[in-house]
Amino acid sequence: MIVPPALVAYHQNEAAVAAALYVAGLTNLEAATDWHLANVRARRDVVSALRASACLTDIPAALQQSGSHVRVFRHMLAPPISQDQFSLLCPSYSKSSENHGTPVKASSVSAVAAAIETARNRRLTRWLDRGGPPHPLELRVLLHAVAPLLSQQIVATVRRNRLSAKQEGEVTALLERKGWSRMNSGLIETLSDVPARHYMHKTRFATDTLPQEVDVACGLGQTIVLAMECKVTNDLTNSVKRVNDVLKKAAAWQKHWGSFVRTAALLQGVIGYKDVHRLLEGKVEVFWSHKLGDLSQWIDANTRP
Repeated sequence: MIVPPALVAYHQNEAAVAAALYVAGLTNLEAATDWHLANVRARRDVVSALRASACLTDIPAALQQSGSHVRVFRHMLAPPISQDQFSLLCPSYSKSSENHGTPVKASSVSAVAAAIETARNRRLTRWLDRGGPPHPLELRVLLHAVAPLLSQQIVATVRRNRLSAKQEGEVTALLERKGWSRMNSGLIETLSDVPARHYMHKTRFATDTLPQEVDVACGLGQTIVLAMECKVTNDLTNSVKRVNDVLKKAAAWQKHWGSFVRTAALLQGVIGYKDVHRLLEGKVEVFWSHKLGDLSQWIDANTRP
């Protein structure tokens, strides 16, 4: 799809506005409180992982207790690595167990523990090579090295999740003000499942393969449904990931439903314009959280009895 120059200029400007608004929120009182709480949580998580693993001498025991400890262990590696990178290092690792805090599958415990042991930061974990318990100073050094790394990740996630919840809440509040009715979420197998002027929050669309979750499904009438994805990004790298997620879902919905499902993205934060352009080329309607009036007008213009 060729994007008109006027639309390019419009979204370039709105991307700049969204980024400026996000940056302004990085140094307010709420952000400072987030950072303090992230530091507290990070230190608590490091201590918890050390206790569960008997100071790293029994990593399998910690993994059997909770996959969330892997997040701490990943930051004890040299160098610390992301979930995707750890998946390459250890193919049997599951993001799900880390994200949800469930025990690592018994069949994967040995492989995950071995990967951590192989890549651990030996300067921070000298007692394991020396044999015997760690000195108190060694534990303090490890805590002071790992906790700040975790804090950065935690504060970014907390902020993004809060903004995402607010963003989705603003969309549903907008629909409520228009007199739309909320329906119970479930698997949308036929488009008549979402009648005109009805919506579902956090529901799933059937596709040719696996169902794809959508943030808000809006019945536009005449068996046409709007699949609204709400995306907040912290930086340009995160922008790529979030937009890729929208495009993947849009392609699956378009293949299965054709023009009867229209995809939209409500954007907030630091969004690279090249990513916005990819959405437009993928026939995704693009809106901005700081200009909800545009979304409101679009919904009014495209809703049928």
